[in-house]
Amino acid sequence: MWYEILPTLGVFGTFLALPIFTPYVVGLAIRGKPHNRTSMETHDRKLTMRDERLTGHYYKMKGLESIPDPQ
Repeated sequence: MWYEILPTLGVFGTFLALPIFTPYVVGLAIRGKPHNRTSMETHDRKLTMRDERLTGHYYKMKGLESIPDPQ
C-alpha cells in the first residue's frame, strides 16, 4: 500500500535536510553564533574589516552615511 513508502521517504528526507541544517549546528557549536559572515577572499576580508572599524561590529553593516566626511 501507500504507507510502504514512508521509511524510504524518511531516509531520503533526512539526507536531503542534512546539508541545510549542518552549517547552522556546526557554526553554533564551534563559534557560538549560528551564522558566520564569510571572508575567504581578500576583497571580502577588507570589507569585513571596514565594517568592523566603522560600526564596531562586523555583523552590523552600514552604508556611506557611516563614513565620516574629511574636514
